[in-house]
Amino acid sequence: MKKKILALLMVCAMTASLAACGGNSGGSTSGTSDSSNGGGDTAPAAGGDAVVVQIAYENNPGEPIDLGCKEWARLIEERSNGTMTVELFPSSQLGSKTDLVDQMLMGEGIIHIGDASFWADYGAPEIGIASAPYIYDDWDQYFKLLETDWWQSQMDMLAQNGLRLTTSNWAYGVRELMTTKPVRTLEDLSGLIIRTPNNVMQMKTWEEMGAAPTAMALGDVYTATQQGTIDGMENPMATLYGQAYYEVAKYITMIDYIRMPIQWVTSESWFQSLTEEQQKILCESGDEAGLFHNQKQDEMIEQYISDMEANGVEIIYPDDAEMARFREAALRIYDNAEVTANWSDGLYENIRGMIS
Repeated sequence: MKKKILALLMVCAMTASLAACGGNSGGSTSGTSDSSNGGGDTAPAAGGDAVVVQIAYENNPGEPIDLGCKEWARLIEERSNGTMTVELFPSSQLGSKTDLVDQMLMGEGIIHIGDASFWADYGAPEIGIASAPYIYDDWDQYFKLLETDWWQSQMDMLAQNGLRLTTSNWAYGVRELMTTKPVRTLEDLSGLIIRTPNNVMQMKTWEEMGAAPTAMALGDVYTATQQGTIDGMENPMATLYGQAYYEVAKYITMIDYIRMPIQWVTSESWFQSLTEEQQKILCESGDEAGLFHNQKQDEMIEQYISDMEANGVEIIYPDDAEMARFREAALRIYDNAEVTANWSDGLYENIRGMIS
C-alpha cells in the first residue's frame, strides 16, 4: 500500500512541478531535469558567481522539514553544475515570516515555508481554502487540487503580486491540539488561549470552537507556554515534538482539524533573474524533496508519539460523536464573513467538487 501511495504522490508531484515552473508569469518550461548530467547546460550566473539560494524555515534541525530541505539543497547543488549554492536557515534564524515576505517582495533570494492561509494575504485571497479545516478527506484530494486550473490561477495571482510559488507537494501533517490542561470535549476548549499562526482562517476556526486564539511566532511558543501566557498550541506531531513542547504541555487531543499542506514561496523578481534551467532545477528538485519529506513524516510519526508518551504526555482520542462536534464547530468558518469576504460564491462547494 505504501508503494502505491508513493507512486501516486510522484505522479502528482510531477504535475505540480509543471504548474510551479509555468503559468502566465514567465516561469520555466515543463520537463524533468536529468540528474545524471547535473541538470543539463545550466549557464553560470552573471559575472560567473553562483546564485545563492537561501531557504528559511521555523522548524528545528532533525525535523522532517529540515531533512527535506537538506535533500532539496543537495539536489539543487548537484544538478546546477556549480551555478547555484544553497544556505539553510532553520529555527527562524532569518526572522519572522512577515519579515521574510517583506524581504522577498523587495527582491531578496529567499525561499520560505508557509501554508495557503498565510499566502492568501498576498494577492490570492481564495488560496487560503487550501489549508482550511476539514477540507480534505485524505492527502490524495490535496494533490488532485494541485492539478486544477483553479490552483494555477491562484499561483498566477501570487506571482502578479511579487511572490513565486516554487513547490507545493509537501504534506506538513495533520494539525492536532496540545495543551497544558486536558481537552476531552468541545466544552473543554472554552476560554483556553491557543497559539495559532497569524492568519484569519485559523484564528476564526478556534473562535468558532470556543477557544481564545492568539497569533504568535513559532519560536516564542515554548516560553509562552512555560510562563502560562498561553494554554496550548496546534500543529502537526512533527512540530509539536521537534519544538519540545512536551516539556511544557502534557496533553494532545487528536482532533485532526486541518490536513496541512505547505508551499514554498520566493521573490518573483528574483525567480525571473534565474536562467530557465535554474528555475526548472529549483522547482523540480523542490517537488522531489517534498516526496522525500513526506516519506520521513510517515516514518517518524509513531516514534514521536511514543517518545512524547514516555515524557508524560497523554494522547487523547475523542470518540466519533465528539469528533463530529469539533468538526461541526470548525465548519462554521465557511459562513464567517471575515473568512469568506474575498471568496467567490460557493467556493467551498466548488473545491469539494473538484477534489471529490
